Amino acid sequence: MNALLTAVLCLCTLAAFSDCVTVQVGKFSFSLESVKKLKDLMDSSVTRNPQLLSARSAPLCASPDLPKEFLSLCDTPDADQIFQDLQPIASSPELCEICAFAACAGC
Repeated sequence: MNALLTAVLCLCTLAAFSDCVTVQVGKFSFSLESVKKLKDLMDSSVTRNPQLLSARSAPLCASPDLPKEFLSLCDTPDADQIFQDLQPIASSPELCEICAFAACAGC
C-alpha cells in the first residue's frame, strides 16, 4: 500500500513540475505543454500532407490550433529553422522533462 501511495505521489509531483518546464530555442521560450500541442499539430499536418515533414512554418502558422505562444515566432524569418529545432523535442517530450535536451529548463 505504501509503494502505491509513493508511486501516486511521484506521478503527481512529476505532472505538477512538467508544467514548469520550458523549452528555449534561440531567443524564444515555450512551455513544454505548448510544444506537446505543437507535436500533435505537426503529426496531423504530416498525416494530411506528407510533404510537410520538413516542418515548414507557413502551414503551422496558418492553423487555428497553433498554441498562441508560437504566434510571435511565425512573424520571424527564421521560423522554419526554429520549428525544425523544436521537432525532436516535440517528438520525445518526456526527455525534456528530465532535461535530456539542452534547450529544456525547469526540470
